[in-house]
Amino acid sequence: MKQLITILLLLATIGQLNAQAKRKNQDLVEFSRWKNSGWHFAPGLTYMVPFKPKADDAPEVNPNGRLSLYAEVGRWRFFPGGGNVFNYFDYSLAYKRLSGSEKYQGNKGVFKKNYLVGNFNINNIIQLSDYTFIQNSLGANLDWNFMQKYENSGSTYNLDNQKLLFSLHYKIGFGIKVSKKLFIIPSIETPILNIKQFEKGRSDYGIFSSRYRPIIFSVRFAFLSKPSKNACPPVPGGDGKDYDKMMQME
Repeated sequence: MKQLITILLLLATIGQLNAQAKRKNQDLVEFSRWKNSGWHFAPGLTYMVPFKPKADDAPEVNPNGRLSLYAEVGRWRFFPGGGNVFNYFDYSLAYKRLSGSEKYQGNKGVFKKNYLVGNFNINNIIQLSDYTFIQNSLGANLDWNFMQKYENSGSTYNLDNQKLLFSLHYKIGFGIKVSKKLFIIPSIETPILNIKQFEKGRSDYGIFSSRYRPIIFSVRFAFLSKPSKNACPPVPGGDGKDYDKMMQME
């Protein structure tokens, strides 16, 4: 996973340098016309990537992941002046189900875990063209397990009954400005550190005799909106110009 993240970041940096070498991109957002905050929602899918234990430890174990549902709604807000390293933050409530199975000596065990999730992210935007960008996000999520179901296969039963989980995660997405008001950002997210429950610095979960890494595939729809007629004008910068008028998100 670390190698994958490194490769993706390298490709994003190359894309940014290539775009800058060709020409100056138009700004993605003109802040003199739009609010610096808004709503977003993101439907998606989850998948538990399975890791089979070593053959010497469990020679007859065969784990498998399952696709399940994800849905998120929340708010986003730009940092003052568009930020420096990180351009905006967002927070949301989400529902996710994590599901997988494990076969052991011909018997099959299944787990289904349902969570209500609170998310917080800080986001960096690397603009590639007038209408596209790479988004790198670091965040935290607090998960409340409100319902779960286990069907044991007979293997070592590592039952996780903790109601609350807290993790740090990384997300990478490819953003598209599809209209003046709408951005669409397909993304992939995975934990980078489990804090509660802590598993010796790991970012995957031990269930049954195997380990599983949660992956979230989501598509964010983020909306811009115009200020109301009675809204205060943008705050001017020290040079008398509106420092929020434009932001080149690079």
